[in-house]
This record gives sequence, structure tokens and C-alpha cells, in this order.
Amino acid sequence: MPPTPTQIRAARRLREHLQTLQAVAFDVDGVLTDGTLMWSPTGDEYKTFCFADIMGISLLRRIGLKLALISGEDTPHIDRYAQKMRIPFIVKGTRDKAAAVRQLGVQFHIPLENICFFGDDINDLFAMEVCGLCACPSTAATQVLEYVSERGFTSSKPGGSGAVRELSDAILAARQLDARDVFQMRAPE
Repeated sequence: MPPTPTQIRAARRLREHLQTLQAVAFDVDGVLTDGTLMWSPTGDEYKTFCFADIMGISLLRRIGLKLALISGEDTPHIDRYAQKMRIPFIVKGTRDKAAAVRQLGVQFHIPLENICFFGDDINDLFAMEVCGLCACPSTAATQVLEYVSERGFTSSKPGGSGAVRELSDAILAARQLDARDVFQMRAPE
């Protein structure tokens, strides 16, 4: 069955957003991780991150997008990830992710319409509502999947298992960039 006119318009709108994005803000748990939290017998927290997503973030940095981590959690994992990936904007332990996204826009002089928020649960909807584009993994909460399906990018992959890389690849494709060529580029400092 051929796509409907509504589906064609939505695909065109998504492609235009992917072409004009200047920043992507990520929730951490359930997006960059699979949402699993493990505790050692001594109480240390463990989380796992996906190398495909790490490469996706690296590619986004290389094309000059500003990146951010905005999380309701306040754990050292977030700082370590930001340090490794050279992500300059971090907000941890926040209940107001929309305010954090607005702060990102002000700090880097980026209009909200050129920011994407990638989240997975209902506390992320507020940030998604203020951005020009929103994204989620296939494992997002039902309300998030419904919201994003009409307004953004839904990955076919689960959180912590390549969902971020899939968004990265879609951004590169919309800009007609080859990932191999982008990988050869030097990332801005």
C-alpha cells in the first residue's frame, strides 16, 4: 500500500527537521542505557552503554551539533559519559527537563525549533513539547511512543542498544552525508 498524503507530509517534515538540527539533548537512563540498574553488594551502581550509540554521538559531534545530557538522575555515570564523549552541556537531578532544554538553547544561541530531545518516559514529554523535534527508542513508554509517532523520530531499536545511532544515521542521511566520510572529519573542540 502506498504512503498516504499525511505520511508523506510527516516524512518531509521529519527530513527538514533532521537537516536543520543544531543540537540534540539526550535523557540517559532508557536512552543511552537500556534502563537497567544494577547494584553491587557494596551498593555501587552499574549501567551499560552501547558502543554503536557512542559512535553515533561521535558522528554528531563531527558535523558540529551541540550535544547535551539532561537527566532526572544525579549519578557519576553521567559525568563520566559526558567527559568521554566531550558533551559540554549536562543537567543532572532535574525534574524540569524543559527548563534545561531552554537553558541549552540560550547558552548556545540555538532556537528551540532547532533542538531535538531524545527521551523515553513521561517525564521527558515536557522537554519534547518545547523542542522542534523529539525522538525516542522503541522501548519508550506508550504515551511517549504515541506523542513522538506524530511529531518526531521513533527508533526501531531499544534504548541502550543502538537507538541513538539510528537517529544519528538518519541525521546524516537527511544531510546526504556518508558516515565513513564524517568519521574522517575532525570534531570541533
